[in-house]
Amino acid sequence: MKEYDKVKTLVEKEGFPKGSQGIIVSIYSSGPACEVELWDENEYPVDVVTYAYDEIEIVE
Repeated sequence: MKEYDKVKTLVEKEGFPKGSQGIIVSIYSSGPACEVELWDENEYPVDVVTYAYDEIEIVE
């Protein structure tokens, strides 16, 4: 995974349901986690949430 990859969440977190989509905006050097800018249904940014790599998957 790398910055600007489009992803889908695999878990509910901080009020955002499983299946939410967004883009990776920052990768943590200290472990397998990243910051994901989550989008609403029109792909407008609504929040940034930390996810472990096993909590997201890349979408095409």
